[in-house]
Amino acid sequence: MQSMPRARIDLVTDHARAFRPDIEGLRALAIIPVLLFHAHDFLSPATSGPLGLFSQALSWVPGGYLGVDVFFVISGFLITGLLVREAEETGRIDFGRFYARRARRILPAATLTLLVTLAASLIIFPAERAESTAIDAVWAALFNSDVHFANTGVDYMGVATEPSPILHFWSLNDEEKFYVVWPVLLLAATLIARRFARKHLRTALFIALLVLAVPSLLWSQHLVTIGDTSAYFSALSRAFELAVGGLLAIAMPQVLRAPPTTRAVGAVVGFAVIVWCMATQSTLTPFPGVNALPVVLGTALVLAGHESGVVARLLSTRVPRWFGRISFSLYLWHWPVFVLGAALTPGGLLTPRQTLFAMALSILLGWISYRLIEQPPQQLAALRRPRNALAFGLALIVITVVGGGGTSRVAAAEVARQYALVTEGITQTTKSDTSLLYIGDSITNRGLVPLEQALGAAKWDFTIDALGGRPIVSGERTDWKPICLKEPMCGADLVLQSRPIPGTVIISLGSNSFSLETVQVRPPTATNSGRVNRVDAAGRYIVAGGDSVAAFRESVTTIMSLVPSSTTVYWIGIWLDDAKWGNVAWRENNAAMKAAVALYPNARFLDYAAYVDSAQVPYMPDGSHPNPKGMGMRANWIVSQLP
Repeated sequence: MQSMPRARIDLVTDHARAFRPDIEGLRALAIIPVLLFHAHDFLSPATSGPLGLFSQALSWVPGGYLGVDVFFVISGFLITGLLVREAEETGRIDFGRFYARRARRILPAATLTLLVTLAASLIIFPAERAESTAIDAVWAALFNSDVHFANTGVDYMGVATEPSPILHFWSLNDEEKFYVVWPVLLLAATLIARRFARKHLRTALFIALLVLAVPSLLWSQHLVTIGDTSAYFSALSRAFELAVGGLLAIAMPQVLRAPPTTRAVGAVVGFAVIVWCMATQSTLTPFPGVNALPVVLGTALVLAGHESGVVARLLSTRVPRWFGRISFSLYLWHWPVFVLGAALTPGGLLTPRQTLFAMALSILLGWISYRLIEQPPQQLAALRRPRNALAFGLALIVITVVGGGGTSRVAAAEVARQYALVTEGITQTTKSDTSLLYIGDSITNRGLVPLEQALGAAKWDFTIDALGGRPIVSGERTDWKPICLKEPMCGADLVLQSRPIPGTVIISLGSNSFSLETVQVRPPTATNSGRVNRVDAAGRYIVAGGDSVAAFRESVTTIMSLVPSSTTVYWIGIWLDDAKWGNVAWRENNAAMKAAVALYPNARFLDYAAYVDSAQVPYMPDGSHPNPKGMGMRANWIVSQLP
């Protein structure tokens, strides 16, 4: 092959480092699908009219979360290109300047988003959720929310209610870890290349980044294969995506030697692959691992097109570039807007009109943040000096950590105030065997704090095993399936068979033995179960199937056959609001449970319905979960009934 003249290579290299409007527009292909995807997460479906069409349109991008992967490739490409050019020109990397640029670019907008979200969480959320949000914000400020969410078992692709408004910071923290590791590896490769053969610098850098990328991809696929939910958040399992962008940046001089027509065709193919992935993948797709490769490689093809062809011209038009400019701030703001907005609605979902308003508000906040928060620090002369910029960034981190700590203390004090009643009248257990297993459902999950306080005050050595939608006994029924059927411990019987049985067991289940008729909104996501409960004309939940009175007796028999006679089993009765659950025979099933329990000397029935009626326990609008005060009353009453 005939070599390219030196003057031509210099021209190509200079052109490669120039500002590329198509990359600015490519960011729109990342942020808009993410915005639509999350909007649909919180959308209560409309079945007809223009708003029904709007609801359907939002469902056209079930893989909209892949926009984050597009961002990763772009970031790896731009950052690596910047560092490689510096290494080639100076033979070194100025870490101070590099991290000063990152501080000016990222921290002002991120800090404001976190502080505003903290303040809003104190106003909108219950105190417990505000406290957990404050903890999440501190982790995010310290660039470790990805580790925090992975370690706390958050499943981005699974079922979760009441998501953190800080959840989306995991991707920023992943990038920041790449910014720590990759410059160091790049500097080491640069020093080695300088010592032996400087002309092979890019080859050395390419190999160094490949050494990071391949193990990352293998590890990511391993985590996905074994079902480890941390795969989605882990910086190590995502590093290969940024590395692909970096590899392209290193190889760009060679890529630009290809004919413009070839690169333009490649960009069209890459663009089509990105769109196809977003239209066909969903939250049920095992991810990331090898399933992330198509969109990652598609993005690399678009970037490799440089400014050649129809894709580059399309992305360089005014609208995509405008969204690309505000994409960072829009990404920061849109998720808290949806989460906080949904928390203001009774069902935790937004109507189509509310969803449209939340999308518009997110875009407005993104634009304001870009103009007033992102840009000024990058143009301020005082922050041009790396030392000043780093000090400024450190100050913002400290402010956020202090703000998170203060919010946590305020929220914790409110939690303590709300649950001051929990330990009233509770005395230490008199049993010699103080071991206790509490098997519960979503009511237990939502009231975990007061329950732990009450059990702790009574000096129980307790374990709580709670799972939303858990029935008393696992398995399909003839006319319905438990919501948690695919979970490994769906049913109290499976819990008891999987662990040593202590001296005291509490079964706080029963209301999950009624199957609600639901509308499938989308595959399960990080924000909701993907289902919306149907109601009749009177606003009552429609029940498609339920355990009969005989089945309740059989459930008690099944559980009691699994425990030794030395274990005392306490059965918590059911209570449901008749205004919401008027077609459910919960009283009859309560009576069946009580009668079955009376047959066993080591079993006790606790009549919770009688307590609700006498104490007027306050409930949430769904008629099945007590509100925070009600959770405290419930926990106090249950523990006070024990020896």
